[in-house]
Amino acid sequence: MHNQQYSRGGADIQMEREAAGLRARGHEVVTMLVDNREVESIGSVRAAGKALWNQAAASELSGLIASFRPDVVHVQTPFPIMSPAVFVTAHRAGIPVVTTSQSFRYSCVKATMLRDGKVCEDCVGRRLKYPAVMHRCYKGSLAGSLTMASTLAVHRGVGTFTRCVDRYIALTPFMRERIIAEGIAPGRVDVIPHTPPDPGPPHDEREGFAVFVGRFVEEKGVRTILRAWDELDLDIPLVLAGDGVLRPEVDAAADGDARVTVLDWLDTAGVADLLARAEVLIMASEWYEGFGVVITEAYAAGTPVIASDIGNFSAMIDPKVTGDLYRSGDPQDLARAVRWYFEQADRPRLRAAARKKYEDEFHPDVQLDALERIYREVIAEHV
Repeated sequence: MHNQQYSRGGADIQMEREAAGLRARGHEVVTMLVDNREVESIGSVRAAGKALWNQAAASELSGLIASFRPDVVHVQTPFPIMSPAVFVTAHRAGIPVVTTSQSFRYSCVKATMLRDGKVCEDCVGRRLKYPAVMHRCYKGSLAGSLTMASTLAVHRGVGTFTRCVDRYIALTPFMRERIIAEGIAPGRVDVIPHTPPDPGPPHDEREGFAVFVGRFVEEKGVRTILRAWDELDLDIPLVLAGDGVLRPEVDAAADGDARVTVLDWLDTAGVADLLARAEVLIMASEWYEGFGVVITEAYAAGTPVIASDIGNFSAMIDPKVTGDLYRSGDPQDLARAVRWYFEQADRPRLRAAARKKYEDEFHPDVQLDALERIYREVIAEHV
């Protein structure tokens, strides 16, 4: 079960991959989808109200349970439209419930832990997320923020999140800590990252450039990357692929520096090809991203990663083994890490380590093994 995103994103793709992988292993899988674009037609206040209890979603699930008789219900995300009503519905039917946390929604009504362009943890662990109401964090709406904060408080208060969900899946250890902070027992929170398909053996020959893939926005650290290249006195090509509000600044940097190349958004195959040819991926985010999917795609291609030391990235990068970390928002320290990589690092060794990390931790078979284990455990707990 899943709330589809406004635009097709990593969570949508991952759900499809998981369903296909489980079917390939002989499981019967039925999907139930709710479209988040409904928010645009009903408004933020009514949408936040549906987040409290969506009777239509609960009724649809009841029908599916009666006809399909599942062994387990796996909710990718219940917010904002599907609502925790589906947790209660499955629990009442005696069906084990697993949910994957695709964002920080249990801690943050906005789900991003980002406010005014800065990391914000004001609501983490609070039963009532009143800072979110004060700052109108849900789509700039006071009423919507109050309703969404109330939704989290009500379901936490009546025990929906503790009684009606058997297992939570976090994408990273960092995200797991935030879920536990909301009152969920540590033994009920597992970590399973998103996993890209295996592209096959990595290329040995690289083309000598560093690459950034993503939105050209401040929280992605794009300005930090450009300033770091201003600090570098080395002829290291930089390719930035994406688009966003900072596109004029990125284009201006490319006009003024022959080392910088700008590409538009690439499809999945285009990103895979770019990563396979790159020397290193730069992940400069200055907020707590839900999960850096492109990091696992880089590892699959045997491409090391230099990332900011913030949030989820810290546990995904092994410094001096699969890449390096630098102080978030510090262009001088990013320049230091890039200089180290190109002048001192044993790059073939790092590429081999990056690929091994993918095979050991981020390969689809590893993820599916973990999913099947969790399903078996929660089913056994209900026997």
